[in-house]
Amino acid sequence: MKSLKRRRYADRAAHWVITLGGTATVLVILALFIFIFLEVYPLLQDARITKETTHSVHGKVISMGVDDHQEVAYIIYNNGVIEFISLKSGALLKKHHVSGLDGSVITSADKDHDRLVLATNDGKVFTISISFSESFAGDSRAVTPEVLEEKKVKASKLKAGILNVTSRGDDSTDVTAVYTNDGHLILIASETGKTPLDNEEKKEFQKDITGLFVAHSINQNTASVPYLLQTEGIERREKAKAGMQTADNSSGDLTEQRTGTEITSLALDLFMENLYIGTPSGDVFHIDVRDRENPYLVEKVKVSESAVTALGFLLGDVSLVVGDASGGVNVWMQVRDDRSSWGWALKKVHILRSHKAPVIAVAPSMRDKGFLTAATDGTIYLNHATSEQTLLRFKTGYTPVALAFSPKANGIFVADTNNRLFQWRIFNPHPEITVKTLFGRVWYEGYEKPEFVWQSTGGTDDFEPKLSLVPLIFGTIKGTLYTLVIAVPIGIFAALYTSQFLHNSLKIIKPVIEIMAALPSVILGFLAGLWLAPLMERMFPAIIIMPFFITLSIGIALVVWKYLPVIGKGWYRHGTEVLVLIPFIIGAIVVSIQLGGVFETNILRGDYREWFSRVLGLKYDQRNAVVVGIAMGFAVIPLIFTISEDAMSNVPKSLISASLALGATPWQTAVRVILPTASPGIFSAIMIGFGRAVGETMIVLMATGNTPIMEWNLFNGFRALSANIAVEIPEAPFGGTLYRVLFLASLLLFVTTFIVNTLAETVRRRMRLKYNKL
Repeated sequence: MKSLKRRRYADRAAHWVITLGGTATVLVILALFIFIFLEVYPLLQDARITKETTHSVHGKVISMGVDDHQEVAYIIYNNGVIEFISLKSGALLKKHHVSGLDGSVITSADKDHDRLVLATNDGKVFTISISFSESFAGDSRAVTPEVLEEKKVKASKLKAGILNVTSRGDDSTDVTAVYTNDGHLILIASETGKTPLDNEEKKEFQKDITGLFVAHSINQNTASVPYLLQTEGIERREKAKAGMQTADNSSGDLTEQRTGTEITSLALDLFMENLYIGTPSGDVFHIDVRDRENPYLVEKVKVSESAVTALGFLLGDVSLVVGDASGGVNVWMQVRDDRSSWGWALKKVHILRSHKAPVIAVAPSMRDKGFLTAATDGTIYLNHATSEQTLLRFKTGYTPVALAFSPKANGIFVADTNNRLFQWRIFNPHPEITVKTLFGRVWYEGYEKPEFVWQSTGGTDDFEPKLSLVPLIFGTIKGTLYTLVIAVPIGIFAALYTSQFLHNSLKIIKPVIEIMAALPSVILGFLAGLWLAPLMERMFPAIIIMPFFITLSIGIALVVWKYLPVIGKGWYRHGTEVLVLIPFIIGAIVVSIQLGGVFETNILRGDYREWFSRVLGLKYDQRNAVVVGIAMGFAVIPLIFTISEDAMSNVPKSLISASLALGATPWQTAVRVILPTASPGIFSAIMIGFGRAVGETMIVLMATGNTPIMEWNLFNGFRALSANIAVEIPEAPFGGTLYRVLFLASLLLFVTTFIVNTLAETVRRRMRLKYNKL
């Protein structure tokens, strides 16, 4: 009686322990899934406005800006007054008058970070610098604005007013282009250098470059322009070197001639090399200004069917935003083009949401590839070039006259014709993330076409993150495929031989192979990367011919065994014949190594790497997919072997005996009875091996070049999702876009493994039901 009670208590205890353990396992997996999803969820959130404030201004605003913390804003009026206001209280903190205006009116301004260039209605150009310094008194922060007036130049000997100005500069060079109201485009440059005696030498000059683009009317065939313009630029430079006077007035005198081509917008890049000019005809002219004294016209591109009304560069000054009179907003970029005579061409790479009115201003973000566009109907769009999405839309009701991004890209400022200053604080942490940027082709800066690219970091602050998961998914599939190609045949056939043919005295092989599963993957990765990869690179010609000699040696071994005297065969127990193959296989390997050099010299005609590149068009990298397949195979084979061997060993002996009794050979029985009957277990083994290969980290990390490329080439590397997480997560800023994208990669692995295992279990159950009827 007591023993029955103990059994009941033990059964109940076991029942609850198993139930609680299973429930806890499910809850832990569910909790892990929820945690990962919560880290990924912010990527799905849209940008939003967190606070809106309106302030009053006291005149026509020409330009404005704000400090890093959005505490103090400055406003530049057309009369030269600069006001600094507190964004917390709206109080006027400081007022500064730009000296030297003498009654002039500011008509145009261009901002280059803290440096501002102001142009007036009488041809003067002022350069000022506005900065903010911080001081602390206890826990309170005080922001103090500072204004530095750097220089003033006269841009036109004709005393003409300036309609548009663009400028860039650094410590030694300033380049400014202005368009005057009498139709002239004037290039102003100053350069500071060192003389042979190590003294500072400053050069300043102005040049009327109107003739560079006026000669090419808007009716000219655009297709023939690049060659003609480049040829003209080269001829002009050659004439300048020879001391000849060029048609565009190389002497520097400004002509009184009024041109027949209007300019609606100007943009000069950060490198002070490329000047872009927008016209009412929808054309953009590209002028190379690297040689300040002899600039030349590079190309003329039709960018719109309506007038080009706004030009602006994104962060890094590689991508050019073009706004037109029909409200269109597009991003253009110089792209390599073999059809162009100079090797490059301006091409449209991104199309953004259009306004319903002419675009009049573009303001880039100082943090990413985002930018603002404003239209005459008072609409302001917050766009992002990489993701090609309009994140936010604002409406002022009146025409905007100035707009600016806060330095941290978390605030937007707009002044309109109704003397109002709007401030919107925004929350926009992941503007570059969409389904397309994660899983589609994107045209990135510096690329010739849209591509799948993973490159999360760069060497400069203006780097464009490339966060496509497709190369990583491809690398995971590639590594898994090559691993299973090696591991599945070896594991299954080894299990078949061990369970059905191997003598019982040699069954020790099974636990030895199972011990291989305990090998740390970091050890396998270390050996693969530092020993196997260099060894394979040195012996690769021998590896190519090795399968042939191994097959030949097995054939020779079979012949030898067949003609071996019966007395000799008696020395072996049944099931140990395979040991005869060992010396033959070793001999085949030795012969292959010895003949590898001969094969490379006579058949491959030299170095095998060059032969691969020349004949097959393949590049051989030392750490490649073959190395990974072999190394990961050592990690996966024990799993597949153990489970498959157990499944085959558990096939009912009655089925085997019935097959043999009906006259089937042991091999026929193994193939036609044992393998089908054990197939549910074999399938489970393959799926478990698949899961191990998909999630493997250290072997992939150490044995490949870890390059996120998309090629099926056996002889180059790849980057898998798991390895990428291991590499990137230590450097990913907490809560940043890269951090959350890495969690998205882990979520993909989690969900993929769950789905595959679920499908595998479903298939296994059906197969088991089918073969249980035997």
